[in-house]
Amino acid sequence: MNFLELIEIVAWIIAGFGLIIIVLASFDTFIRLAQLFLRRRPDDEHERLDLAILRGKLTTRIIFGLDFLIASDIVLSVLVPNLEEIVRLGGTVLIRVVLTFLISKETQELESRQGWERQHRHLDEAGVK
Repeated sequence: MNFLELIEIVAWIIAGFGLIIIVLASFDTFIRLAQLFLRRRPDDEHERLDLAILRGKLTTRIIFGLDFLIASDIVLSVLVPNLEEIVRLGGTVLIRVVLTFLISKETQELESRQGWERQHRHLDEAGVK
């Protein structure tokens, strides 16, 4: 086994880590989503908030998995820099940038919603309407 083959195997192992993270995150989110719908609270606002939290966690984990895939693509593109590898790397990085932007926007919305709920809950407890 030569050096290039060894590096290629390492790159595939790194990609495998990323894939495992994405698959496990998807299963975890599916299970939590099923539990949420089986539990069914009467309050739709809480259900929407729970869905937003689940979605945010899944997106964060996908981004983490994509980091491993990007690392793998970088290793492979350095070894054999051809157009296909560079385009795949560029596409993966572009997806990650878009997902990062969307998750940060969604996180800001979620935090403002949670702050609004806390404020209104506090006012309700104080008897202010």
